[in-house]
Amino acid sequence: MSIRVGVGTSENSDAFLAGREATRSACQKAQAAFLTPLIVFASVKFEQNKLLQGIKSICQGATIIGCSSAGEISTAGCTKNSVAVMGFRSDVLHVSTGLGSGLSQDARSAGQKCAQGVLRAKLPKRHVFVMFSDGLSGNITEMIKGAQEILGTSFPIVGGCAGDDYLFQKTYQYYHDKVFSDAVVGILLAGDISIGIGTRHGWNAIGKVHEVSQSHGNTIEMLDAKPALNIYQDYFGEEEAENLRSSSWAKIGTIYPLGMSIPDEEEYLIRYPIKATSSGALVCAAEVPQGSQVRLMIADKEGVLNAAKEAALKAKAALNGARISAVILFDSIARKRILGRHAIDEIKVIKKVLGTDCPIIGFYSYGEQAPLRAERYIGKAYLHNETIVVLCLGEASKKG
Repeated sequence: MSIRVGVGTSENSDAFLAGREATRSACQKAQAAFLTPLIVFASVKFEQNKLLQGIKSICQGATIIGCSSAGEISTAGCTKNSVAVMGFRSDVLHVSTGLGSGLSQDARSAGQKCAQGVLRAKLPKRHVFVMFSDGLSGNITEMIKGAQEILGTSFPIVGGCAGDDYLFQKTYQYYHDKVFSDAVVGILLAGDISIGIGTRHGWNAIGKVHEVSQSHGNTIEMLDAKPALNIYQDYFGEEEAENLRSSSWAKIGTIYPLGMSIPDEEEYLIRYPIKATSSGALVCAAEVPQGSQVRLMIADKEGVLNAAKEAALKAKAALNGARISAVILFDSIARKRILGRHAIDEIKVIKKVLGTDCPIIGFYSYGEQAPLRAERYIGKAYLHNETIVVLCLGEASKKG
């Protein structure tokens, strides 16, 4: 049988019917009456439990995994206020799932529990662990560390932080027929398959290196022993820096984020400053440890699109000639904000590399989880901002 994949979407305003329509369409595309597992990304406009009920009405008993989003991606392109479903029918792909709750209380423990859950099935030929976490609670860096303590530092982990249509109020995670918040859900992909992962952001460093001389979690108080906001005042003036104080998710932080260097890695981790406090501290969308070195970063639409192309090329190359059966994308909402009405161009660039008919599902996220490019720790995962992650799934390569 190998691998059959179908992708369906719906913008029906009725949550039950939307889930039902998207799942029925996925079955039709795969030419199968029943698909499992089902990967689901959806807008928070839907009543979440009814949405899952609609999905289950078509594929009763299917494994369901996924989360709410800040925009949905499918083979047809990118949409909002919709639901996207990808389903599989295969005798070579094997999966197991896990759940970790209480992310805000103990993120590392939640990551451990989720990873422990997927190992209970004891599947052979494990390839990649895909995680979908709450995007508004918990220390996601600690969650990743927890999963790595169970799976190993170099075992590939990819995923995304759930969104809520840019409302920043509450996100949801899907686990079989139940809806959670403040949780992480995951799926382990195993069997006679091939996996390719590509991760890129497209930002380039400008200016000098700055040391994080004081920070706590995701808040940078001091850079070079001065208030962290000074980095934006020095480069762009008081008026632009003030935008970070007066409004969250200011545009200057999107276009000019910080890049954090990682030992033995050739690429920076992007750290997105959400806002500045009255004392001049920068509150970022991810952890920035004290003692880290950071630089101001810059990108434009061309750089964002080139990064998408490079990520797709890297993922395709890792398949070693295997036919691509499915593509899962984790794409930062900040990238969509930069591209604006040209966001569809990013999907077109990826499809040009991977194939115009290749089944695609994905979502715009509040943070991405993926390896970088280190030779020393191949596969080690990090939490990213403003980054695109391309996961390709194919049949096992026939090449030696």
